[in-house]
Amino acid sequence: MSTLNIGYTITTDPNFLNDQNAITPELSNKIERYHQMALDGKRSSVQKLLDAIEQHPGNPQLKNYLSVLYSQLGETQKMYDVNRWIIAEHPNYLFGKLNLANEYYLKQEYDKIPNVLGHEMELQALYPDRDTFHLNEVISFLKCAVLYFTAIGDFDQAEIRYEIMLELAPDMPDTDLAAQYIFIARMKAGQKRFEEEQKSRISVQTKQQEIKTTSKPPNFNHKEIDWLYSNGLYIGEEKLNIILSLPRNTLIQDLELVLQDSVSRYGYFRKLVEENEWDEEKMNFVIHAIYLLGELQATESIMAIFNILSQSDEYLELYLGDFATSMLWEPMYKIAANNLEACKQFIFKPGMNTFARSTFPEMVAQLALHHPDRRDEAISWFSDVIQFFLNSTIDENVIDSDLIAFLICNVIEIKGTELLLEIEKLFEQEIVSQGVCGDWKEVSGAFRWPSKYDKRMELLSIVERYENVTSTWAGYIEEEQNLKFDNQDYFEPYNMPIRSEPKIGRNEPCPCGSGKKYKKCCLNN
Repeated sequence: MSTLNIGYTITTDPNFLNDQNAITPELSNKIERYHQMALDGKRSSVQKLLDAIEQHPGNPQLKNYLSVLYSQLGETQKMYDVNRWIIAEHPNYLFGKLNLANEYYLKQEYDKIPNVLGHEMELQALYPDRDTFHLNEVISFLKCAVLYFTAIGDFDQAEIRYEIMLELAPDMPDTDLAAQYIFIARMKAGQKRFEEEQKSRISVQTKQQEIKTTSKPPNFNHKEIDWLYSNGLYIGEEKLNIILSLPRNTLIQDLELVLQDSVSRYGYFRKLVEENEWDEEKMNFVIHAIYLLGELQATESIMAIFNILSQSDEYLELYLGDFATSMLWEPMYKIAANNLEACKQFIFKPGMNTFARSTFPEMVAQLALHHPDRRDEAISWFSDVIQFFLNSTIDENVIDSDLIAFLICNVIEIKGTELLLEIEKLFEQEIVSQGVCGDWKEVSGAFRWPSKYDKRMELLSIVERYENVTSTWAGYIEEEQNLKFDNQDYFEPYNMPIRSEPKIGRNEPCPCGSGKKYKKCCLNN
């Protein structure tokens, strides 16, 4: 036996419930076989279980296995009928109560669940005369409580139950499933809040992309630049090192010309993608150029990159895709860490894409985390940006509530408590996307809570970054990878069918409400 500070003792003794469940020595030798019959789901097993129930009327488990069998056969109403039979004849049988609670869960009659499991949703409150429970009873009850609390949106209470499960039985499937339910419920709640908030979201009006008719490639100083147009992120260390070893001045000229080429030939490359779909080998040249400039620490190229980031939403999606949402901070860190004023002025430009601008708060936060001696500089920078938005009006085309929410997240990362009053004013002016960062109560609380994780992101070389992306991003590991759940999972030793959740496309917006694509946000969690 083991004792956790939850008010009762937990046992794993397999014979603990024998007397309570009227398991005779004769039945004990057969019970596992009946359990397997139920899981196998053969119709011929129905009569066999009915015969066994007639022979052992005092045992509730056999009726429970019949419920499981009917579920396997898809006869839901018969399963429900058996569950009520169990409750009527064995009112103290926990798994009978859990079956009924599950029925209400599946029918979305959540208000009825506390009437079955107790309004405290605590095992000892449900059975005040017992001081010892089997581990299976505890875990099954806690999992059902997690389902209930996630269904009604009380994630704090769901997390409390899950933490107990994690401590008691970290390797049990039910513990993992409880975590998945909390995760999916949080995403769905975030998605709902995000969708509601989009109705009143404040966004900037971005420009339309100018389309030119030219299709002729530029003349580069170095023929090796052509590799950028014919190799994706698998380009390899050898080619990257050869390019980086070219004369610096002419190489930077060529890389800036690559960036300009993406603008000049936007129409050409867009048509190429429309006719042949996006090609990893042909369409990563802009990413290559930006990362190579970062590797060269080409501070002189900052305006060339600002020009790229000033292009239309369609341009950024075509050439940068997911890199624009979360990966540009790294090359900009190497290029612009000592020119934060220019980065600030870029954020102040009207009509700029959300993620193009959010690159810089993310970069400044990482600068403060990697160089604590520059934290005060970062705080001052964030203060200036916040004041800019507080003093701006909607018709100036600079206020972007998603961008402001991302910026607040970055300030939280560096625990910038000095800016709390200014951040509160952003909420008061209703220019924050709460579906992204949370409401004011959550945000103010986040500054007080100790962080479980180091918010510093790794600064990698271009070779290391490419290897990281191609070995971890879902689009490279498995093109069709989606979050999947089987149609049925079971509580043991009773049946708890789990509804399939809809698949989320990897290129769809993440349901958590972050604004990022699913494959770059919650897919790998």
